[in-house]
Amino acid sequence: MELINFQILTISDMVLIALFLITFIVQMYFLLGVYLKLVLHKKEDYKTEPNQITIILPLRNEEARIRELITTFTELSFTDYQIMVIDEFSEDDTLHILNILAETNPRLKVTSLSQETRFIEKQSINIGLKGASSPWIVQITSNSVPVSPEWLSKLNGLLDDNTDAVIAYSNVERKKGLRNLICRLELFSQFMISGSRVLSGKPFVFSENNVIFRKSMYFDTQGFKHKLNLNFANLELIFNENFRNGRIKLTTNPELAVREQIEDDRGDHVKLLKKTVQIRQNLSWKKKSDLFLDDFTKILLTGIAITLTILHPEYWITFSSVIMIYFIVLLIIVKKLLIRLKERKIFVPSFVYILIKPIINCCFFWSMYLIHRRSRWN
Repeated sequence: MELINFQILTISDMVLIALFLITFIVQMYFLLGVYLKLVLHKKEDYKTEPNQITIILPLRNEEARIRELITTFTELSFTDYQIMVIDEFSEDDTLHILNILAETNPRLKVTSLSQETRFIEKQSINIGLKGASSPWIVQITSNSVPVSPEWLSKLNGLLDDNTDAVIAYSNVERKKGLRNLICRLELFSQFMISGSRVLSGKPFVFSENNVIFRKSMYFDTQGFKHKLNLNFANLELIFNENFRNGRIKLTTNPELAVREQIEDDRGDHVKLLKKTVQIRQNLSWKKKSDLFLDDFTKILLTGIAITLTILHPEYWITFSSVIMIYFIVLLIIVKKLLIRLKERKIFVPSFVYILIKPIINCCFFWSMYLIHRRSRWN
């Protein structure tokens, strides 16, 4: 490896090299000072003191599988819970079947929206929370399935007086197809980003799914009163506004994960990305700055390395060695986290996706800005 001879370099070359080293140091800080905390997160201690928990379950047109879905929850080992099902104006026989099931299941409570509305998701969540009799709430989708019968009991075991919320992992079921893979990659990267920030003292989430929280967190801040015009994010907006450092727990236990069964819809990944952009836009400026610096230096590091290699090919081994150090550390972190979460068959795709995700974010930030600008003038 040939050492760089600074005596023959121009000022612009030295500025580029200095910027290259700075971006490398910043990225190593994020890897070792932020993301590594998630990988090294200790296993949780579970308590046995029971808490009353309500599962919020919004659904629509689930006549074919509603009995199977309710049976899944009745087989949980935890007993002190209520299932609050909100029928979102189903057009089939879902509501009728739910009412029949509720007659023989004291844990099942059913309510419904009387008509289809523009903000149907937020309204169903609001109705469910108003009807919930428990101080603790966890919401999952009708397509989500707990991976373990111990799911709710172990979530309960993490609750205490000093905790406002516990964030657990959620993703989609692994199936064949590129769209399924991309959704899995996006949800994994979201958990990696938000989970590491929780442990670094800057808590926020990208997903409302599989987060157990105090019901008072919603009503103390007037719920969705000033957030109805935000189309993609729901409870995430409430969480990120109210999460406080030291009062939020995170678990990487795969037994507390839920998996969502989704159709092969080309719009799923786009919706995830749009929601990610909207959530980031509504974070505090400190959290926005942290995420921007991470994205910007990730793009800049590779870009400057390529530029320097083109300008000074004689030093390509030196520049590529620095990049390789960064890649190896990132590979180790991604691999370790995938093992902890028991995510299979996405090691290399996850690594590549994390590298290109800042570029994807930039594209969606720009496109949503243009859409917002056009709608404002029309």
